[in-house]
Amino acid sequence: VALHNVKKPVEQATADIKQLLRALIYIEGNSFLTTTAKLRTTTSFLAAEAIENLNYYATGGAAEDITMERNGGRLQGAIHEFITVHADGSSTNKGCLNSGTAATTTIIGFDAVKREEPTCELTWEKVNDTDTPVKAITTTGLAAQFNAKIDHDTVAAGAKDCDINSVPTAFKLNGGSSGVNIGDHLHKMAGGILTVEANNGLVGVSRGNSASSNEHPYIKHVALGVKRGVQQAAKADTGTIKGALQSNSFRQASRRHILGKPESEDGDDRKLESKVKTIFSTYDGISKLIDTNINKIPITGILKDNKDAKALREIDDINKLLELCFHYSDLNKHKLADTSKKLQEAEEETGAKSAEDMEKECNTKGKGKQDECKKLAKDGCFVNPKGEEDKRCTLSEEGKQKAAANQETGEKDRKKDRCTKHGTKADCENYKTGDKKHCAWRKGKDKEPDQEKEMCRNGSFL
Repeated sequence: VALHNVKKPVEQATADIKQLLRALIYIEGNSFLTTTAKLRTTTSFLAAEAIENLNYYATGGAAEDITMERNGGRLQGAIHEFITVHADGSSTNKGCLNSGTAATTTIIGFDAVKREEPTCELTWEKVNDTDTPVKAITTTGLAAQFNAKIDHDTVAAGAKDCDINSVPTAFKLNGGSSGVNIGDHLHKMAGGILTVEANNGLVGVSRGNSASSNEHPYIKHVALGVKRGVQQAAKADTGTIKGALQSNSFRQASRRHILGKPESEDGDDRKLESKVKTIFSTYDGISKLIDTNINKIPITGILKDNKDAKALREIDDINKLLELCFHYSDLNKHKLADTSKKLQEAEEETGAKSAEDMEKECNTKGKGKQDECKKLAKDGCFVNPKGEEDKRCTLSEEGKQKAAANQETGEKDRKKDRCTKHGTKADCENYKTGDKKHCAWRKGKDKEPDQEKEMCRNGSFL
């Protein structure tokens, strides 16, 4: 049971971390979309559930289960030691262990014990992961038949030839023929399961309620371990909204991303079910988001050593999940850099507006609107009453001359600026559109500044 309790939280935390990575891959792979409340809630929930399970190790849960196992081992060891000592110390007519079928037949040697009761032999195999409850011990003490007192006749079948069985008032273990006074000693054997009464001899003590006292710590602490029992990992039932809201991790994520509250603020939890239903659309929307949207994202041909994988759900190896995460992250960075470069080039290629463009702008903005055309006078537009009906708002001669001058100046400045900004030869020579280079790393020509200095200059001077 202890091994089961120790393993389950880390197994679930591992599953949550892998699913969290899948969710992040989904987000990176759909970077053109803004994250939704349901996606943020689901991602945060997976992270919180992983932490909740890992906290089992940090906050004492693992220590409790290891302590439970240790205490069980102590009681088992005490009982086993009692049995082996008396089995190996027996002879034909002297011994304290009798067979279950013939109370007067002495068991000699531990092999005989194992034949009578195979479970008396300890196993040295590796511990198995099991959630099977312990039957011999209850949450309060020993189970039947040791939960109540077992009288002398049942324990010893009336036999008195075992020294630890003793004659009334005298306990023979170290005292030879005389024994020691029962009244001066409280004898506990086999982890406190057996003792000797002054008037009866060997009896089985009532241990059904040992967990409530410190009289027999072996039994008490094993009973407390049984009371702790099988522990399960924190795992939300995402098949339904009601089931998911039973999870502390999901409630916290929903408070943050659906209600807009701190994770620990539970004052509006009565609203959670309806709000979560609205966000996820259906009562099984949480599992649909994970199983359909996230886990089915196509990944064909992306992984270097698993090109046959078609969907994200097929990948369970955490290193491959990280590889996919890096792939989409890098892909987004390349897309951003490429878009930025294209915007920069478009900006650089766009100089001052030509007279033709200005003419069209006057025609369009001032079409049929004399007052609007007058407002464009600062841009060189004026009303020509003799012009065509759709082109009476037109560009003046002065405006045409100004546009031509601005375009010429802008072209010169643009060509100059687009090259001088590159500080290295490699950057300079790699600045191009397709195969066409715009710049060259060279010394200056006539009328260029710093003629003896090699730097990135406009390629049209070549």
